[in-house]
Amino acid sequence: MREVMTTDLVTLKVTDTLRLADDLMNVAKLRHFPVLHDGRVAGLLDQSDLLHASMLSLVRHREDSPRHTLGLITVRDVMKPATTVSVCMTVREAARLMVEKDIDCVLVIEADKLVGLATRTDLLREMANA
Repeated sequence: MREVMTTDLVTLKVTDTLRLADDLMNVAKLRHFPVLHDGRVAGLLDQSDLLHASMLSLVRHREDSPRHTLGLITVRDVMKPATTVSVCMTVREAARLMVEKDIDCVLVIEADKLVGLATRTDLLREMANA
């Protein structure tokens, strides 16, 4: 996994707001954020989670601006469980797992620490070049 994973990670805390996540997504042009609690992986927030939460907030809080409403919702409220893989897992094994679970991203762990993130695109690119 080392050859394909992104190691320059931008993470969120479970207590961060969706407004911060939205700002980071727009500024850093990222689609996936590992979510940490006390330095350990707690979940994953991606672009579709944020979009879904934004749409819900617009429906439920019509009088408030979307930015205001996103500032009231924590990452914990909308994150999903993260799928983690070992840094020793092969690209093919990770790709198979992603297909089986119908997910776009895995978090890479080494010695119980988050060390990277690999997307479906990363794995496909590596397999095409092999």
